[in-house]
Amino acid sequence: MMVALTKLTIFFFLASARCRSLPFSLDNQDVVAVQAPPAQAHSSQDTPAIDIHLTGPNTPGTHDTLELLAARRALKKLKDLLGPSALQALLDDDIQAGYAAWHAIHTNPPDPTADRVLAEVHITRTRWFADSAFHHRDKLWAGHPEHYGVATAPNADGTLRGEILEPWGPLMTYTRIPRLAPVGGPAGGVKKPFMRPLAGFPLQMVGEETLMDGSGLVVGDLHYSWRDVARGSTGGGTCGVEGVLAMWMAPGTPADVAEGMRLHLVVEYYNWLRAAYGDVLSGAFKPL
Repeated sequence: MMVALTKLTIFFFLASARCRSLPFSLDNQDVVAVQAPPAQAHSSQDTPAIDIHLTGPNTPGTHDTLELLAARRALKKLKDLLGPSALQALLDDDIQAGYAAWHAIHTNPPDPTADRVLAEVHITRTRWFADSAFHHRDKLWAGHPEHYGVATAPNADGTLRGEILEPWGPLMTYTRIPRLAPVGGPAGGVKKPFMRPLAGFPLQMVGEETLMDGSGLVVGDLHYSWRDVARGSTGGGTCGVEGVLAMWMAPGTPADVAEGMRLHLVVEYYNWLRAAYGDVLSGAFKPL
């Protein structure tokens, strides 16, 4: 029996000629991992809370949002100046340690009888999303501050391949996706037995993430499922798209690795969806 350890749902609301509504919404009712801890009471000895009122900047936002914008600019500049090869060289010790840790997980799992570990994200119109985000390096890199290398390209049969260097929790993980293929299509994507049916999602894609150390070790099984969201079904009178993005990892994968993947997916897909939505609004991409 496979047990879902987490469920993350993202509804992305699409502004198009036939559905113009809210830009997007993140439903985190089930995202226990990213909920803020309860506020702690302060004693008289505690440092008092700081209340900041901004005047002057023409850019709206709090000090936190303005700092985030600056941090993103700084990361982009450094990554652009260094480039993927230099970043990979700088992180080589971490990459090698990640390889060793993943092989140990698969060779001597802490609990060989445990179920596979699932990290999951809930977005459809894969064409506009994939064309907008998945073929532009700047958008791929901007998906997460800890993207140290992300590249994708089409295969001859129309499927997608990619290489990714990013941390999964404490493990720097350098992987290849040789083939992300639609289930039941001409390219012949086949779901593995532990993957869920998700019959309400007409478009499903599967693929494997394998280590880049030449071993071919599969450290993650991807199962992406997509459907349209009808107006009103989200409770807010909006319509758009929904997807279930599932990553299955080996039994015995440490909890902090799985949790790291969940948190990574929250940030990554939120930012990729923002980029795709921006392309829809600007006219750079026209949804079907």
